[in-house]
Amino acid sequence: MSSNKPHRWSLRTRLLWQLVLAIGVLLGGLFLTLDALVDRAMFQQLDQVLSSRAASLARQLQNSDEPLPAVLPAWDIAGHTEFFAVYDVRGRLRAASINSGRTPLALPATTARSGNVLLPDGHRGRYHVVLLQRGAFAKGRLLVATERESWDSTERRMHGVLLLGILAAVIAAVLLCLLVVRQAFRTITREAQRLPHDGPPVQGALNETPQELQPFVEAAHAALRNSWAMAERERRVSRSVAHELRTPVAEIAAVTELAQNQQDADVLKRALTTVHATNVRMQRGIEALLALARFESGQEPPQTDPLDAAALLRQLAASLAQPRLHLQLPAEAWVVCDAGMLERIATNLLHNALEYGDADAPVQLGLQLDGGWWLHVRNRASHLREEDVRHFGERHWRGQCDGDPQHAGLGLALVLAMAHALGLQLHFDLHAGELQARLGPIPAL
Repeated sequence: MSSNKPHRWSLRTRLLWQLVLAIGVLLGGLFLTLDALVDRAMFQQLDQVLSSRAASLARQLQNSDEPLPAVLPAWDIAGHTEFFAVYDVRGRLRAASINSGRTPLALPATTARSGNVLLPDGHRGRYHVVLLQRGAFAKGRLLVATERESWDSTERRMHGVLLLGILAAVIAAVLLCLLVVRQAFRTITREAQRLPHDGPPVQGALNETPQELQPFVEAAHAALRNSWAMAERERRVSRSVAHELRTPVAEIAAVTELAQNQQDADVLKRALTTVHATNVRMQRGIEALLALARFESGQEPPQTDPLDAAALLRQLAASLAQPRLHLQLPAEAWVVCDAGMLERIATNLLHNALEYGDADAPVQLGLQLDGGWWLHVRNRASHLREEDVRHFGERHWRGQCDGDPQHAGLGLALVLAMAHALGLQLHFDLHAGELQARLGPIPAL
């Protein structure tokens, strides 16, 4: 039976073979470099020895009047591993060491002074050539060679040591890296277990996270914070809906219960009117809550377009037809913004100013250019206190109208959510009984 469980790759396995490959290539290149350097140093040392022996033999041959001086017996030793041969200018063999037997050293075909050669005894060797200047073999060439078996054996032992060292280094490096990775993940696991389970993680919650994993941790924390924010919005909407529906539902239940025992048509008509008004108020509150939830969650992003904010505000003021409303607007104020959101924010701010401000005081609506256009609404509100201003934007807070069922207390919360969606600031300031709301900076064209 085949399993549908997806195959999950292991970080440890991937790290293992990648480390083995990378370190193997690196140390393999190092091995080849060291091998070339060691071979070069060994051959240079061997060539120096051969050059010294060849120079000594050449002096004996050049300083002796005899064709074959007394140097030959010195080369007739059992087990002697050095050989020589003398060739004239035409390449003919003139003399050879006694231990060469019937197969003397062959003259190399190249003009190189040193190189590898096959010795008369069949072993591998190294040769060196010297040009004779005088004596019986004047203008001839002296060829001196020696076995390199011991040198090759030393080189093979060095190769073995290097290979074992490289293998040990690869194993040690892999084990050390795996140990470090395991320790790093243990640290992350231990730190993650300390994260709060009753709220979103704060910035810098995992202080001991390795630098390489910090972007992953920050992304995970951002996702967790977004999830907590989403859950909190859902809980807030649920609480708000319950709060908004509780009073209207109770009113409808009370009115219908009383109307059931009435026969008078006028009484029944008033009951139906009350139920209808309550239903309208309940619908208005639910629509405000849903709009607030859409703006806060980003489900309704702003649709920015060029528009004349001054013309938009003049049209809004004309639709309100309030004699208390005074405009301080420039001839034109072209901005880049969402026209619907901007109009809705201004409408809420003006309604609040006209409804909650002093009845005999004017309301000023204006635009001011300061690094972008700022919309301001000023009105006299002698009944407000500083602590009241701090509650602006809280859901279901109605201030002095807290007992008024016509107000759901969601207007300023909706205004703040739309301002945040537009990337604008909204400030409320109370000074000497005058309330000012400032929205901006709205990007100017």
